[in-house]
Amino acid sequence: MVHPVYVSMTNMDIDTQRGGIEVCIRMFTDDLETVLHNKYNVHSWIGTSGEHPDSRRLLAEYVNERFTVVVNNGEKIDIVTDSISIVEDMLWFNMKGAAGHSIKHIEIDNRLLTDFFPSQNNLMIIGTGNNERERGFNLNRINYKVELSF
Repeated sequence: MVHPVYVSMTNMDIDTQRGGIEVCIRMFTDDLETVLHNKYNVHSWIGTSGEHPDSRRLLAEYVNERFTVVVNNGEKIDIVTDSISIVEDMLWFNMKGAAGHSIKHIEIDNRLLTDFFPSQNNLMIIGTGNNERERGFNLNRINYKVELSF
């Protein structure tokens, strides 16, 4: 299905002292169907009784390939999918990662869906829980990185 707006929404909470990262990414299921079909040659029918048995594993693989986190100028953090759920027509990826130490600098690379939809916008809201305001970013095919220092 073609639609005029291609968007994802990501909320990230960073515990800068302990090094914990929690991420919730929401993407439209029809866009993810396109990814599964074009990248993996899988017709998944996400959320239906005919869902392909590898759909969620392949989606997690895709998200981990296109969404990366590096802390303190070089340490790539494994962001592990905790759960995948469907809310109306969106897939919610709940993910967690840990640096195991304090985070002074973070670099987030979010190229989700930009390989299939040139007009894709990936909205990100990042909070630290340190009584600081959340920060918002609009990422796309050209501008896909966020760097923050704490």
